[in-house]
Amino acid sequence: MAFMLRAVVWLLPFALYAASPFATAWTLKEAIRSGNVVVIDALVEWNSVRESLRRSMTALALDRPMDFQAPPETSLTQSSNAPKAGLWSRVKGYFGTAAVERLINRYANAEGLPTLFTYGQTYKRYVVGVEEPPKTLRNLTQRMGEFWSRLRHVEFVTPAAFEVEMADQFDPTRRFTGLFQFRDMRWKLTELYVHTDANPMPRLADVIGARAIR
Repeated sequence: MAFMLRAVVWLLPFALYAASPFATAWTLKEAIRSGNVVVIDALVEWNSVRESLRRSMTALALDRPMDFQAPPETSLTQSSNAPKAGLWSRVKGYFGTAAVERLINRYANAEGLPTLFTYGQTYKRYVVGVEEPPKTLRNLTQRMGEFWSRLRHVEFVTPAAFEVEMADQFDPTRRFTGLFQFRDMRWKLTELYVHTDANPMPRLADVIGARAIR
């Protein structure tokens, strides 16, 4: 009995640490839902999140592979050895990247994410015909179940970095992959990528490994 008690005491900190990034992801989701900009700002590192969104959304807009192991300045641009793009490709690239930049500038901030959530709820209500239940303690289990059902992949990339991949609630072929890193004694969202089944991205463990080698 004493041995079991000591084992529980010894393992408890590890269990709490392992569960902590899930708790942060849930807290961030609830803050976006309620429009709590203070909590959102505290849990997101915006510069790196905007850059990762910019790279993945540009790749989607231009039908290019999610090659995030290449340096940022070359991964979404043509190399000097590549064939010169035609006029339509250049036009598509210009308007595609401009649209991505407008979306990021407008919504990749503490005020913009709750706005996107509101748009999503409006779409769900009037187009899909599903009413989102109000945020109450009574339906907490239901909301946590919905959150859990959308998880597609979770992994500790390093002891201080955690990958979460979730399915879009409106389009099951679209995925969001977030990287949470333990910084300043808390988990923070430091990278966020949008990708699809048709244009998947590599696991962040491979991406981070390539960064370390470079």
